[in-house]
Amino acid sequence: MKTKLDLAAIFTQIESSAMIVDEVAGKILAAIKEAKADTLEAFNVMTWAAYDAKGWSRRIGPPVPGDVPAPASVKVYVSTIRAAYRLEVNVLDYSAIGELRKAIRSARSGKAASSPKPEPTPPEMKGVKVDHPAALTGSLWHDAIVLWENLPEEQQSALEEAVRKLVAKYTRKAPPALRLAA
Repeated sequence: MKTKLDLAAIFTQIESSAMIVDEVAGKILAAIKEAKADTLEAFNVMTWAAYDAKGWSRRIGPPVPGDVPAPASVKVYVSTIRAAYRLEVNVLDYSAIGELRKAIRSARSGKAASSPKPEPTPPEMKGVKVDHPAALTGSLWHDAIVLWENLPEEQQSALEEAVRKLVAKYTRKAPPALRLAA
């Protein structure tokens, strides 16, 4: 079937355009290597600085009026690189996005085949999610948890006891309807 637009020719254009874009995107990996950004947190700092320089919003979720979101193409590459860090792929070893994608696929298939059962959540962490377990963020409750998790056991107990006393003190001042969750 012949149409005015030759789909095979369009696919060829897409293929060559994608190769050019991937070559340019490989410069992201060069910048990561130059900065020696060997952790997701280090890459996030680089990404946030670049977003700020471009005037793009860092907000997650639907845009708020006045926000200028990053282009979808940029978000795809940032997401790809973040996935590599999360899967513990050594991003500094790669100079091409295509190679990094293959490593991500390999890591995902390996993780799926051999992923151990997740550790049960300790009672003191029930309902709590820490986004950056290896870094302080300036958020009071996040940082208190990260500090607690990284202190020696005897200092963990001391911090926990101090927090329990504060919670007990202020629980008495809270509205009577407020009770501990079951």
